[in-house]
Amino acid sequence: MRLWALARKEVLLLLRDPHALAVLFIMPTLFLLLMAGAMSSYMQDKPPALRLIIEAPHDDASQFFRDALQAQLPDSQLFDESSESLAHVRLPADFSDKLLDSPHQGPSLSFPAQFDKLSRQRLHSAVSIALAQTRLLAYLEDSGVIDAELSRAERLQLVQQRTQSQINEQEQLASGDLSGRANATQLSVPAWLIFGMFFVVLPMAGGFQREQQSGTLLRLRCLGLNLGTLVLSKLLPYFAINLLQFALLLSIGVYGLPLLGLPALSLPGSAVAYPLLAISIALATCSLGLLLAALARSNEQALLLGGGINILLAAIGGIMVPKSVMPAAMAQLAEISPMSWALDAFLTLLVGHGSLADIAPYCARLLLFAALCGVAGLLLFTRRVQRTQWTTHY
Repeated sequence: MRLWALARKEVLLLLRDPHALAVLFIMPTLFLLLMAGAMSSYMQDKPPALRLIIEAPHDDASQFFRDALQAQLPDSQLFDESSESLAHVRLPADFSDKLLDSPHQGPSLSFPAQFDKLSRQRLHSAVSIALAQTRLLAYLEDSGVIDAELSRAERLQLVQQRTQSQINEQEQLASGDLSGRANATQLSVPAWLIFGMFFVVLPMAGGFQREQQSGTLLRLRCLGLNLGTLVLSKLLPYFAINLLQFALLLSIGVYGLPLLGLPALSLPGSAVAYPLLAISIALATCSLGLLLAALARSNEQALLLGGGINILLAAIGGIMVPKSVMPAAMAQLAEISPMSWALDAFLTLLVGHGSLADIAPYCARLLLFAALCGVAGLLLFTRRVQRTQWTTHY
């Protein structure tokens, strides 16, 4: 009965704190929607259109190169000149005369400062393919295989037939079978769901500081409450909130994103695995919250510790930056982040259609992390409560 009353007190305090509710529910929901929308075109192989200036001689080979480049960048705009600061593709004046030279000197590229690295790589690849097709055309015309009297469109079509292949990209499932590629929803929903669940440490640590500074903790101690009961009363409400976050954000992925024209989240894999993963993440976050609550000595410290550690774990754990683009050393460092374990387990289910056994190693790591943080937090919490005096102000 006492446990229920104390847990109810925690829930009421949380409901009266709009900032905490915003951190736990509104912030991860906004991140989820914004990042799913921002990544949707990229994950569907529809990168943003480029705007380029192409400086080329007015000869047939240069015009063919321009057509081939436009075919590689179908949504992009190619200008002869512009007053804007755009990327430049420059062909030499003797471009058509030296197409069959070996070694060959290709076009020169120049980029404005705001031209990002991925766009540079995309343009470089497109120029390389267009140049290869132009040189192949020159060779085929020189060999008499292609009639030079054909239109540029006909010659481009013939060259494309000789140079393009259909490559089927698939994801390897946990079972070893193959499926289609992951979409933006499958990547962004779990990442920001995990990030949002870990932010439960902020209201947990902040609530403990307010209870100590107001004298509530000392009054509870004077009532002779068992410390285990007191700790459980603080863990259970936030554990339930974490489970609610998990269900709510998954529901937004399944039902809400299609309303915005984004791919719906599907939930393949073992149905039993999702509750196990939710419980493992919730125990890890609540145990970390207990530890930070016992460590912090003021609301400011609680905010700094909770927010700082959360962002740090997200930064190295593949939440903010995918591990696939990290250097090798950073990718290895990511393995110490519980957010990384949770994200890997999620992707094993969503993309790899994994089973309970497939995510068991990740859940075991999360539960071990929860046990270590929980024991350390309980010891520090017990010491903190026992040392609380009427004159304690920190």
